Amino acid sequence: MSRIFRTFIIFLLLLTSRNAIAVTVDTKPVKPTYDFRQIVSNDLDSLLALQNTLGAAPQQFSHDLDALFERAPEAQSELSNLVTKISQQNQAYTIIPKIKSYQRAQQKIALKFDGDASYLTDIARATIVTNDVASMMSAYKAIVAHAEVVQVKNRFATPKASGYRDLNLLVKLPQSQMVAEVQLHLNKIAEIKSGPEHHVYEQIQHIELQAQRQHRPVSELELMQIVKLRQTSHKLYHKAWLSYKRQSLAELQAA
Repeated sequence: MSRIFRTFIIFLLLLTSRNAIAVTVDTKPVKPTYDFRQIVSNDLDSLLALQNTLGAAPQQFSHDLDALFERAPEAQSELSNLVTKISQQNQAYTIIPKIKSYQRAQQKIALKFDGDASYLTDIARATIVTNDVASMMSAYKAIVAHAEVVQVKNRFATPKASGYRDLNLLVKLPQSQMVAEVQLHLNKIAEIKSGPEHHVYEQIQHIELQAQRQHRPVSELELMQIVKLRQTSHKLYHKAWLSYKRQSLAELQAA
């Protein structure tokens, strides 16, 4: 296989890589560039118009990891109550995982935040899964009304290379004053993430691990297999997203 083709395959892999990239954190105060409370409609256009926040990364109230974990159960309980109430009002369901483990927190702080625990904003986290865009936007507005949104990553407007989309929020909870993570999912996309795409991820891991155990680089044939697997994920996500776009268009025409 030519060197040019091999380089092209590696380039595709880099574009679709799932591995997190270490970031350099900006310690300047957060300065949101957009008032997210201005979103008034529950339609697709409003979702796509929801802008990503710019500026510095949000921080917790303390640089001490022990202090954060001492308050974490209170924050998780507060967050759970908030998202559960919002989900019930929007015919959605919630996923409430356990608080991030102390060991995992230490690893993330060391790898991504240069030892500064104040940038760890997902100790407490929750997910809201809705069946349509209108319900998602309604849930979003309820979150804005009851907590301070300090960061937005709108992956519906700018999806990942795999085609995956969600609305990822960091919110400052009013009682515990901790920053927590809330993910807003559409059901069909969430099902792909936890099902077919997870299976793809496991297959890719197996290919890479096999090469590692044999102390060799991934072969050209294996590179092609990985690219094909990632293309499969992208097609599934695109099909799911297209169904929501059609649903939103039908609702608009019926209004």
